[in-house]
Amino acid sequence: MKQKWKLLIPDWGELDDLWKNPQPFCLWPVGNQPFIAHWMDRSVEENIENIEVYVSDRPTLVRDYLDGGAYWSRNVTVIPIQSDEKAPNDAIPIIGLPRENKIQTGLATTFDLFRHWLKLNKNWVKKIEEYELRIETSVCPGGWVGPQTRIHPSAKLMPPFWIQGKCDIGSQAVIGPNACIGENTIVDDNAIVRDTVLLPGTMVGRNTALDQVAADGGLLIDVKRGCRVNISDAFILSDLGSRIRDAPLIERLFAILLFTFAAPVVALSQIDWTTIEAHDGKGGVLALKTGNNGCLLTRRWHWLKEVFKGRMRLIGILPRPIEWRIKEDLELEQRLKEVSPGFLSLSDLHDCHSADDPNEWVHASYQALGRDKNIIKLIRNNFWRLAFKRSV
Repeated sequence: MKQKWKLLIPDWGELDDLWKNPQPFCLWPVGNQPFIAHWMDRSVEENIENIEVYVSDRPTLVRDYLDGGAYWSRNVTVIPIQSDEKAPNDAIPIIGLPRENKIQTGLATTFDLFRHWLKLNKNWVKKIEEYELRIETSVCPGGWVGPQTRIHPSAKLMPPFWIQGKCDIGSQAVIGPNACIGENTIVDDNAIVRDTVLLPGTMVGRNTALDQVAADGGLLIDVKRGCRVNISDAFILSDLGSRIRDAPLIERLFAILLFTFAAPVVALSQIDWTTIEAHDGKGGVLALKTGNNGCLLTRRWHWLKEVFKGRMRLIGILPRPIEWRIKEDLELEQRLKEVSPGFLSLSDLHDCHSADDPNEWVHASYQALGRDKNIIKLIRNNFWRLAFKRSV
């Protein structure tokens, strides 16, 4: 009986040009848990007591997740390496699920990576009966549904499929075959989800058909066409999970009152308007009508409508245009794109009124990632001064 495993997590980080997931591939969801967790479960089945995991792609995140193997009662050691070639010769590359650890062809492109990920999910759900699901309930052979999930009687369920807890499936919706649906997800009336992975908190709009794609909130990754699409129309695809973090009602009401208050001023001002497309922090795109002159309140007057809709905050970092980049730090660039933008920001206090300002990202990163609670208080105390401030 084997008492020790040596596992190699391949470095596929550079292939992820589409999703740009902050997690390494081994932590991407495959069925009901991250990919690496299936191997940990297998180690329990085979009574493997000690496991060495060799990884070069974001080893700290892998170490934090495995937590020394405490959840599985195994002794798991994560060993950072410079490249895959530095792993021991007898280390087992984790390229597939434990029962079929193989790959038909090598992964050379980002499309290969996503096809492989969807294939792993498809293989898992096809053999779902072989796995021990502790929370979900079998509703038909090959079909499992989690707790607090509501399915309309007219919905058509085509196994194999897996629906995690707290989901809503609308009337005449078609689920499956080969559908993996994460928790807190809504599939609206007449929608179709087949050969698809829906990440938690995703809403699929009415009459929307998804086939061989992955959806993460408002981000759609189409493997057949090899493209990534940010869906700005919330009636097609949207992020329900982030709506929980949207602006509270009182903030949204204040935004519409401010919008109404400023309307006469804007009407009397001769403002040149342009529209910028910016990240909404949730995988979608904002079309922000922005003035080229006047005080910040009038220049950003149209932004207040987005605050009222819950797509922006009254106080947050400035919106990141779609083409915005930080050459010095690609990881920071991605993290700032995933933060909900605001009407006024810390950058405004430092006379940086656009994300394109060379120094703006410094203030934005401090506001978004510094966790300094005094920042919001500081901006609130200077709210009116900033609102009527004329930018140069």
